[in-house]
Amino acid sequence: MPDTSDMSQSELDAWSDINNPNNDADMDDWADCHNPNNDDYIGDD
Repeated sequence: MPDTSDMSQSELDAWSDINNPNNDADMDDWADCHNPNNDDYIGDD
């Protein structure tokens, strides 16, 4: 488990979604929200 203390709320939400076995999110979603070329980029708020 990586250190989550410096994650934004958006990152924490994505992280919890990815690690929730009942959720459809996966590492592709994590990559998407950390990719500045993607519409889901968390820095775009």
